[in-house]
Amino acid sequence: MATTNGRTEILRAARITFARHGFDGASIRDIAQEAGLSLSALYYYFPSKQDALFELIHNAFTWFSARAVETVESAGSDPIDRIATLVRFTIRYRSTYREISRVILRDTERLGADSFAEIRRLQRESRDIFVGVVEQGREAGAFSVENPDIAARAILSIVNSIPLWFSKDGTLSMEELENQYTRFSLRLLGLDPSDEQIERLLALPVPPLDVPVGDPDAEVPAPAL
Repeated sequence: MATTNGRTEILRAARITFARHGFDGASIRDIAQEAGLSLSALYYYFPSKQDALFELIHNAFTWFSARAVETVESAGSDPIDRIATLVRFTIRYRSTYREISRVILRDTERLGADSFAEIRRLQRESRDIFVGVVEQGREAGAFSVENPDIAARAILSIVNSIPLWFSKDGTLSMEELENQYTRFSLRLLGLDPSDEQIERLLALPVPPLDVPVGDPDAEVPAPAL
């Protein structure tokens, strides 16, 4: 009988294989070999590598958005605290889950039309979390931006690129990464934070990344399309 562990192992293998070779360079046989399963066992769960790619990306967005909302709510009512904590959470997510982040950046457009439309919807939901915080800050007079949507996109564009170059074995520490990217993000919102302000913002608690991304047992199941 097929097991949830089998599905989880296939998703793990698909994530590794897509991150290593790209969607176009990876075959269904490559995924089966990485998972240590037969092709027939893999096909039991996923009729195609497109199905595995969709579930991986769907799970990642679902996980991120749920935790991002919790992160914002845990930061209190001050919009500067909220955006700084959200940015730091996203930095930790992108720098920790680099494989799935690279897959999302590189291979989302390889999905079929229906699956791509669903992922685009999840992307908008994720972005709207940032837009909402920026809009709140603008209304409160904390941020000087004309268009909260463009400002949120600008912040996300620099943070989402982290997995393309960052390595925990490199010369830049996580603390330095959060310091610099928090500064960049606040400057995009019309602020020029002092060292003391940055120190205070970096001391705010950030919820831990304590659930593995891509684990179907921990995710909302991807819809059948």
